[in-house]
Amino acid sequence: MISYLIQVATDNQFNQVAHTFSISATSKNVSLEKGIAYYWRVKATDSKNLASDYSSTFNFYTEGEGEINHIPFTPELITPELNSVIQTSTISLEWNANDVDTNDNLSYDVYFGEENPPLSKVGDNQTAKLLEVDLISSNNYYWRVIVKDNNGGESIGQVWNFKTD
Repeated sequence: MISYLIQVATDNQFNQVAHTFSISATSKNVSLEKGIAYYWRVKATDSKNLASDYSSTFNFYTEGEGEINHIPFTPELITPELNSVIQTSTISLEWNANDVDTNDNLSYDVYFGEENPPLSKVGDNQTAKLLEVDLISSNNYYWRVIVKDNNGGESIGQVWNFKTD
């Protein structure tokens, strides 16, 4: 008959042994803490008390507590109206955005330009839901907003457009 000594530790030198088991079976269920890196090794001993060296050290990580973060809703257009014709040399781009997670702080990246989709970032991590931009007459303009929360969630808004007269 062979018995097995199993050691489970929180360090690979086995200075912090969390569990030690002496069993005759070849498997063992163990309850462990979440979010911890563990190391384990095995030593076999036969009925004549002859023991092997410890096996190689194996490791694994127990999954931690899950965190829930809802991504922000995509932004909603306020002004200028979609496909509108603007007759001024500046305009305030305005949008609204919300997040189910009421504790999340939202920030916005705003892209604006004459290409579709717009490639020029004209607002970076701003907290205001509006941005004033300069316009040139007789042009088509495109813009979009990316809404980001402080937990890494983000929503990319659709491309909006307007014209200048």
